[in-house]
Amino acid sequence: MGNPTAFYDDAAIASRAGELPNASFDNGTNLGGSNACGLGINQGEGAVVGEPQQFTLLDQHGNARAAQISQHIGGSGLGAGTSGTSPDAVVREVANDVAGDGSVAVVGNSTLATLGAGWTAV
Repeated sequence: MGNPTAFYDDAAIASRAGELPNASFDNGTNLGGSNACGLGINQGEGAVVGEPQQFTLLDQHGNARAAQISQHIGGSGLGAGTSGTSPDAVVREVANDVAGDGSVAVVGNSTLATLGAGWTAV
């Protein structure tokens, strides 16, 4: 099974953190509430299997999936602005509860540079 992933919108998180400095917008249930599971991303599981015509590496506003940009369903759920078009709104591999306090740590951005390498954290 692939490693866990979550969508992060750095601009929206920074915006909300400025409004409510004692709240956490980049951890806990915020990750699940962001439709964050990275559907179709098989992080760390090797080559993507199939025929090349089944996959499009260059379908993200002309960018390769390095890193995999995304957005909340319906746009940013955390603040105003356009999500899913810039490198600060990406799906990232996370390590669960490394601090023992229910938080997660970002391992790296989910990237599919080649089908042979598969999804990697960069």
